[in-house]
Amino acid sequence: MNFAKARLTRSAVQLLVTFPLLWSLVLGDPAGVSAKEEGQAQKPVPATGAKGEIDRKPLLPPRVSANNTVELRKLLNRDVTVTGKVDRVNKSSSGHQFLSFTSSELTVVCFQKSLAAFKEGTPADLYGQREVEITGRLELYNGKLQIKLHQPAQIKLAAAKSETSPPAAIELKRIDKDTFLSPAGLRYDGYDPQGLTRVEHIARHTRDQPDRPGSHGVFDGDRGVAFAVIDEAWKLAEKNKIRPENEGDRSSYLVPLGRRVGYLGGQAGKRRNNPPLERVFIVFKTGTKDIITAFPR
Repeated sequence: MNFAKARLTRSAVQLLVTFPLLWSLVLGDPAGVSAKEEGQAQKPVPATGAKGEIDRKPLLPPRVSANNTVELRKLLNRDVTVTGKVDRVNKSSSGHQFLSFTSSELTVVCFQKSLAAFKEGTPADLYGQREVEITGRLELYNGKLQIKLHQPAQIKLAAAKSETSPPAAIELKRIDKDTFLSPAGLRYDGYDPQGLTRVEHIARHTRDQPDRPGSHGVFDGDRGVAFAVIDEAWKLAEKNKIRPENEGDRSSYLVPLGRRVGYLGGQAGKRRNNPPLERVFIVFKTGTKDIITAFPR
């Protein structure tokens, strides 16, 4: 009787020991997971894309047309890339510059303190009447859309849309012995330090001088085309209200035309394989339309 009781007791103990182990195997109790398996289970799982590939590519800002106001307002306080044609440029008396797009409430502002970063020319001088792409944080200022321009890397030309045809050649009207007037009212009068008339001086910029020290801006086309391009640049500067750089009795415009107007000549141009130029530099007597010189730059 005592022997049977002892055997029953030992069986009960074995059952009590075995049952939790069996139960953990059935239900997956974490207490039954080995230390190695536990360590593997706690490793983070990388995010994957639609095809199961690990996605490490940075997200690009959304691209929106400058005249799509509805979509732009959905993207407030986000980085965006805006595309469109700069219709107007302005320079404030405090030195800030503004770019406005065709049929758009969006304004791009470059504060005076940021202009020093633009070594190749200020935004107002470079991008008037140009198709551009600009990337930056979209904000509201006085209820209107605005992007602040801090660095040249934020803005670039949309080259595919910037090409236009050059103007037809023009004839200057002689109004005195060595004085000529263009269709845009530009006056070419007087002589340069070498004794050339202003017309002869500018005509030298229609052909390269490969041995000339430094750089030499050369117009594409003949003399008639060169003077037509100068007229075009002057009218564009007036339309966009580009503020000239004043140096006493001389002032200058640097006008981007959005297409090739010539190339870089001289020794510097030769070393660089004569790269194309898209801007026209015009020097004139302050407060007048009397042209001193003009050439691609």
